[in-house]
Amino acid sequence: MTENLPAPASGDNLPAPSGSGDSLPAPASGGGLAATASGAVGAIADAAVMAVQYTVMLAKLAAAAIALRNVGARVRETYAYVGDCARNVDHLADIAASLRPAVDPATLGEHRQAANTMRGSLARACRMADTVDTISATFDAARQAHQADYGPVAEQAQAMTVPMANRNFYRSR
Repeated sequence: MTENLPAPASGDNLPAPSGSGDSLPAPASGGGLAATASGAVGAIADAAVMAVQYTVMLAKLAAAAIALRNVGARVRETYAYVGDCARNVDHLADIAASLRPAVDPATLGEHRQAANTMRGSLARACRMADTVDTISATFDAARQAHQADYGPVAEQAQAMTVPMANRNFYRSR
């Protein structure tokens, strides 16, 4: 393939190009200090983005845990009212049964069935609130584990006196 290439200029002691394509690329225009500074700024920007992402992740996990705890508390408060209503309906059924002439058994049965339905709903709501509390605790644990795993790394990365390496360098190729 070298037979198709022009001969080197006279007086030049460089070897003729091989044409195999394995030569080093020419440096980028501007090169030198400008390219190094640009790479450093990019690495600092990458480090800043990663630090922000880490902080945002911790904040989101904490916010989810708090939100779920609040949901569990609201469910308990709401269904505590339903439990009170069930007791009141039972009490009304007892009063109706003690009246003379007594209220018919079908009406009393409907009242007692309504109170039982309310209590069943209360029990399901309490189980749901317990599940939400468990999920909230899981979010807290995930936040703590994430902080334990990556907190020291994030602190070290932020404390570095040299620019962080470009993360694209470490990607699988």
